[in-house]
Amino acid sequence: MMPGSFMRLFHSLSIQFLAAGGLVMAVAAYSVGTWVSDRIERGVVQNSGASAAFYIESLIPSQTATGDGEMAVSDAARLALRKAFGEGILSEQVVTYNIWSEDGDVLDSYRPELRGRKYKPSEALLKAWSGSVVSQFQTIEVQADHPESTLGVPLLEVYAPIRDANTGQVLAVVEFYQRAEDLAAELDAARRDSWMLVLQIFGLSGALLFVIVHAGSRRIERQRAQLTAQLAESQRLSEHNAALRERVTRAAQRSTAQSEKIMQRIGQDLHDGVAQHLSLACLRLEGVELGPSRDAETVTTALSNAMTELRAISRGLALPDLATLSLNGCVARAIADHNKSFGSNAALAGEILGSLQVPYAVKLCVYRFLQEALSNAHRHAQATSIEVRTALVADEVEITVSDDGKGFEPQVQAGLRDDGGQGLLGLADRAATLNGRIEIDSAQGSGTKIRLLLPMGEDT
Repeated sequence: MMPGSFMRLFHSLSIQFLAAGGLVMAVAAYSVGTWVSDRIERGVVQNSGASAAFYIESLIPSQTATGDGEMAVSDAARLALRKAFGEGILSEQVVTYNIWSEDGDVLDSYRPELRGRKYKPSEALLKAWSGSVVSQFQTIEVQADHPESTLGVPLLEVYAPIRDANTGQVLAVVEFYQRAEDLAAELDAARRDSWMLVLQIFGLSGALLFVIVHAGSRRIERQRAQLTAQLAESQRLSEHNAALRERVTRAAQRSTAQSEKIMQRIGQDLHDGVAQHLSLACLRLEGVELGPSRDAETVTTALSNAMTELRAISRGLALPDLATLSLNGCVARAIADHNKSFGSNAALAGEILGSLQVPYAVKLCVYRFLQEALSNAHRHAQATSIEVRTALVADEVEITVSDDGKGFEPQVQAGLRDDGGQGLLGLADRAATLNGRIEIDSAQGSGTKIRLLLPMGEDT
């Protein structure tokens, strides 16, 4: 299998579960199996020891403490034990035995050389003196240094307390070692069965969980593939939409530029054509020396008003040569043209744009914005003070026109003007073609502040 295929396989949720879950289940199975085997061994050994102790106790005559209170078994009891272990049916099962006092003295033993010796009481002996039967199963390996293991067989070590028949007080403890080949075989079978049961339970549980996780993993993989395909399609559509948006933006900019050229040509035609003809008509009327009359005065006034309006319209439609101006120069030119046409006092506060060069469409948008905003401030807001500020903040050009006029409600004045002006809606549309926006802050009686914001990114 190639390394790439192996890594893709390992990324599968079911494979990850098999690796991690298999390890966890193996540890859990080992822990549970060990605990169950230990509990079974303890139970079997304890039951076997208790049965053997009960049988040994049934062979011993009833014991009572001596008159001086000394705790020991009688000679009859010792004789009964020797006879049972040496000649009876226990002679083939019991390897050896010892009778212990509470202090660790060997009161009697199957081996004569041990009688009368004293040893430090073991933990099992102390527990037996407290009244409990203690059983210990020890294999050959564990008991290799013990004299009783010379037979080379597993032994069951049992500590059986001998009690006073009247008081139930422990008088002595009988320790004997019983051959345990059958017990060892039973324990091996019990361990084997318990381990097989634990492995089967955990194996079946793991297999069921793996099937469930594998089914979920397959579903997740299918959904992931679908999401990946949908994401790729979304990215493709997004790129396509971005390209379309860029084409629409550029088309809108070209359309705006063409419209400006058309209006500029119309303005020039009005100024150079119709206005000249009207001016010639006025001169001819003066030359014919018509006598004073009401009709002649009406015609002369009408021609003069028409010429004034045509010149104003042509000035509004015509544009200066913006291509050669910087953005600051474009702003200054718009303010100067406004003041010249309307006799206004608009002022530029701070020129911080420097010699920033921008596309022609940006200059055109800024000039028309200032032309419309300054005209509105002078003609409609009746402002006595008009201020223009420029700024470059976070890659955005800000052009702000503030006045102290009567103000208005922006929601009411959002449409195109009836007099042919662009109005606020026209300014917003023009800015939108450059990914810009218009912000208006105004209210009745509190003046107006209108701001144009144009981004200086690649799209612009």
